[in-house]
Formats: sequence, structure tokens, C-alpha cells
Amino acid sequence: MKLKKNIAKLLSMVLLVGTLAGCSNTSNEGSDSSKKSGVEQRKENNELVVAVGAEPEAGFDAITGGHGSITKLFFSTLMKRDKELGWENDLAKDYKISDDKLTWTVTIRDDAKFTDGKTLTAEDVAFTYQTTKDSSTEVDLTMIDKIEAKDDTTVEFKLKRPMSTFIEKLGACGIVPKHAYDDAFKDNPIGSGPYKFVDWAKGQQVIAEANEDYYGDKPSIKKLTMVFLETDAAYAAVKSGDVDMATINGDLAKEKVEGTEILDIPSIETYGVEFPMVANTGKKTESGNEIGNNVTSDEAIRKALNTAVDRQGMVDGVLNGYGTVSTTGLEKMPWLNEETVLDESKYNDVDAAKKILEDGGWKDSDNDGILEKDGTKASFKLLYTAGNYRQAMGLEFQKVAKELGIEVTLEERTWDTIVEDIHKEAVLFGFGSGDPSELYNLYYGGAANTPVEWDNAGFYDNKTVNKYIDKALESENEEEALPYWQKAQWDGKTGASAIGDAPYCWLVNANHVYIVSEGFDIGNPVVQPHGGRIFDNVTEWSWK
Repeated sequence: MKLKKNIAKLLSMVLLVGTLAGCSNTSNEGSDSSKKSGVEQRKENNELVVAVGAEPEAGFDAITGGHGSITKLFFSTLMKRDKELGWENDLAKDYKISDDKLTWTVTIRDDAKFTDGKTLTAEDVAFTYQTTKDSSTEVDLTMIDKIEAKDDTTVEFKLKRPMSTFIEKLGACGIVPKHAYDDAFKDNPIGSGPYKFVDWAKGQQVIAEANEDYYGDKPSIKKLTMVFLETDAAYAAVKSGDVDMATINGDLAKEKVEGTEILDIPSIETYGVEFPMVANTGKKTESGNEIGNNVTSDEAIRKALNTAVDRQGMVDGVLNGYGTVSTTGLEKMPWLNEETVLDESKYNDVDAAKKILEDGGWKDSDNDGILEKDGTKASFKLLYTAGNYRQAMGLEFQKVAKELGIEVTLEERTWDTIVEDIHKEAVLFGFGSGDPSELYNLYYGGAANTPVEWDNAGFYDNKTVNKYIDKALESENEEEALPYWQKAQWDGKTGASAIGDAPYCWLVNANHVYIVSEGFDIGNPVVQPHGGRIFDNVTEWSWK
């Protein structure tokens, strides 16, 4: 498997160098100066080459592929994030909410055009949201009862229940043209964003050009080439001058590379271990997946691990300092309940964790190094996916668990194969969207046992927490909902936090680290969510 990956990287580099040589009309033969001339030529022409990691399997359809970082280039949304993680108008000019909080009426601008020259109308908005709702994509629109274009610039959303967080959905869908949407759309998308799609050489790169008809601020970078390279190959390509920007990890960031700079962008990308919260009694989900774990359903196990884990050690050792400690999963979020934050005196304490386990009835009666209680060994699996520090974090978690007498077996999976065991084994998750409804997805009892199996995968169900989340959703707006989201975390007696029921052991917030060619200015990017949104402020990018 390793050999295959190395061959794939080599082939990608060969294709990349050949392709970029053809695009820039520069030779890759000879000295470093000839390679640097490629960077200089791109500066002169206001062009940029960015490594974007894995190629999107679903193509560039904002509906079926999800409206992610790359599709932000091609598609506009009704609302968009501002620098403080709030919301501002994009296609929308205004919105109103009915007295019963069930109808949201959005007025859109009349000067937005698709890149085929057709005007974007409310009919396109309604079509996009209805198609997204019917497609069961990553965007959950099940709260919508009906969508209707009232005229060319007015679209109406009728909800099944009041939902203060519905404004988040107004920023979740890239608007596609009803008249041009077909099965081939993902390979040749038409949008109204700051860039227009030009070409996709599958397996190699996608090329975009600045959209001169864009209604917003025009991009300074006129041609944007995105190449599909894994981290190590992307790093090498920036070093050689073939690529101008790539995501890297903390290890690579330590090395000083002439002609490059390191960008360290704060994020809300948080990682944590999710625990199955109910015992395994043989119950299964509607899809046939087993529910429950007889070890992690014990509160003493969850509290002890939250107490023992050395989170700062993970920041220093795993992230190489490019990140911060997370004990809540909500750092930087306005709806964080500050009472739930653990200071360093409340974690990295193995002795206190051992006392929690002893008081909880866990003992090593047979001296095999693993605790037991009522005949059950303190042993469970921790499932994780490849990449993004997850294996290294899992190893540190496993190490401290062993000190406590808890056996944690690490098992690398893909998301497809995690799903079958997602409700009965612990999972190392990454989250962070800047959306308070994430609290609903993580902790609301009714979010479990739905088609989106990673929502409340541990089947956490606290009636008091559910009540607060209901009140938050039924609020007039996100500001009014704030105290209810905070009480759901902890109300002085109970809550979905480490000082409450501890359904998660949150670990770290991982910053997003990039290596870029000298002279490239990324502007003032928004705080980065899980998965990254580096293209969100692409109109601010420029060569200095």
C-alpha cells in the first residue's frame, strides 16, 4: 500500500511539473533560478497555483458534492460569513421572519448573473434548495416544509418548526442555475461566484479564471490553477517553485525554505473522542447497526479520560505548537459556556483520574493491567480516519488510557467502514463549523438514529439538555438563543460538557498551516472551520 502511494505521488509530481511548464512557458531544466522565474511570471500575470489535496470525487456540483472550499469560487450563497463568524448578505439583500417563526422570506439582488450570462433569480434559489433537500446531501434541510419563488427576487421558505439557526442554512447552499443543471453539471459547473470554471484535467488540476461579471469585489488573481497533491508532494512542489500555496502540517512548518513563508491561521477545527453513551443491550438502528458500549457508557470511564488526557502535550507534540487546547469543542464560539472550560489544573492529572475510576468501582482484580467492573474489562476500540494528525492523537490518547488501566485499541477506518460500528465504538471526530446547530447534531437526543449516522453517534439523550436545545431553536434569533445553548452545556447541575455528562473528550484545536511563495498576500481570512474555507476571502488575495 505504501509503495502504491509513493508511485501515485511520483506520477502526480511528473504530471504537475509537465503541466505547469506548458502553462507558464518556462523551462524546468537547469538551475533554481529557472524555477523561480515561474513564480515571478505568475506574479507578473496575476496567476496563482494552489495545491488543494484530494480531488473531489463528486466533482464541482455545489449540491451533490457539498458546498465546500473549492466550490466557494464558483457559486454564490444567500448569506456569507463575516470576519467575526457572523453573517452578512451575499446574494440576499434582506430577509424577514414571520410572527410564528415558520416563514422566512428572502429578497435577493437583481444584478447577479451566472457565468453563461443568464440572470440569477429566485427560481434558481428555490430549485437549488429543493434539489439539495431531495438529494439527501451533507446539508440537512429536513426542517423545510416548502420552498417557493414568489417573484424574480423573492423566495419563501416555510419551516416545519421554528429554528433560530435557519440563517446558517442560508449560507450553506451554493446556488445553481435551474436552466443548466443536469447530470454533466459536476464536470462543467456554471455559477455566479468570483471565479468561473474553465477546465478540469481529471487526476491533475482544475483551472478557474476571474469572473468579470461578478457583482462583488473583483479578484486580483486573474487565473487560479488548483492541483491535486497530497501534503508531502505539495510541499515539495512549493519548494521547487511549481506551486505557490499548499496546506502543510506542523512538522513541515519547522523547516525554513528560501523563497517561502509560513501562514499560521487560527481555526475552530476541533478534535475529540466521542463515546457511545448507552450500554450494549443488543439494540440496533433502523439500518441494522449495533448500538451501545458497556465500557464507555460508564460515566467514570469518560470522566477519568477527560481528567487524565494531556491536551497541551498534544498541542506541543502532535501539532508542533500550531494549535490550542480544547476542553469544550467550542473555543472561539460566542455560545460557549465559559463555566465548562477546564483549566490545566483539571486535566493532565492521572492520579485524580485513577481516583475517579476507583470511586466508580473499576479495579484490576486479576493484576493484568486492565481494570474491570462487574466482569467487564475496561477495554474498547477507538476508530479514526487517516490524515490530519488523527493517528498521532489516537496514540497519545491510548497511552494515557493505558496509564489508567484502560485498554484502547486503535483502528484506522474509512468513513464508509466506520459507519457500521459508529454507535458501539468510540470515534475520533473532527468538528467545527461556526454553527450553533452543531450542538443539536452532537447532543440532541432526537438527532440519533437518523440517516445521518454521525449525528449524535453515541446516542446521548439528556432530557434537560434536549429542553434547552428546543428553546434555543424556538428563539427569535441566534442572540436570543444564546443562553439556552449555554445552559445545554451546563446549567449548574447537568449538561453536555466535560463537567456534565462528558459525552466527548475534546482534545485540541488544530490551526491551519500553509506554506506560500514570498510576495503572496492572503489578505485577512476568516477563522477557519473544520475542513477549511481558505477560498472564502479569495477576492482579497494578491501578489505584493
